[in-house]
Amino acid sequence: MDVEQVVAWLRRLIYLDFRVFEEVRTNPTATIPGVVIAFGAIFLSGIGGWLWWLVQGYGYSGDILLHSAILGSLLAVVLWLFAWMGIVYVMLTQIFRQRAYVEQLLRVMGLASSPMALIFFMFIPGISMAIGVGALALTFGLTTYAIRTVTSADPAQVLVSNGLGFFVWVAALTLLASTGAGAVEPHAPGVFLFNTLASISDDILNFTPPVQ
Repeated sequence: MDVEQVVAWLRRLIYLDFRVFEEVRTNPTATIPGVVIAFGAIFLSGIGGWLWWLVQGYGYSGDILLHSAILGSLLAVVLWLFAWMGIVYVMLTQIFRQRAYVEQLLRVMGLASSPMALIFFMFIPGISMAIGVGALALTFGLTTYAIRTVTSADPAQVLVSNGLGFFVWVAALTLLASTGAGAVEPHAPGVFLFNTLASISDDILNFTPPVQ
């Protein structure tokens, strides 16, 4: 993998040069970097979620590091590949009967998932949720644009396909982030820890002490 080339692709994205997707789409050597970029961005989001948990002082930081930042990130990558991207491919080729190739989707969607790395900064107090939600929204928008470069489908079909894949990915990770107050083991990274906190709070609020 040519690290300098990958950095150059990411720099072009920062400068809003979206022609980079056309270059990546037709580059066979961009397949592995696409996966690496997606994995790296999701892992950074997991570390950001763990740092946010530490800054908030909630405790169980070791459990969060293992189950959310590490295992949760791995699960998120697997779901990104087989749920999100898989649904996009099936919707485009089987439902809408349009041209699309898995390896090209992998290249451009991997590169377009790089904004998830911004979730690393969700540890900043006061704007944690804004950073997390904003990064996910940016990722959805960028992947929608990227998918359009590798398929003959019209924009509406691309939007529906990517929207469904993104929804399933988010819904699955939201469920995996749920945990109880007795064992804090959320298996989802980054911004999904907000759901972990909500589920723990719900358990505490609904706890009924035993009658003496």
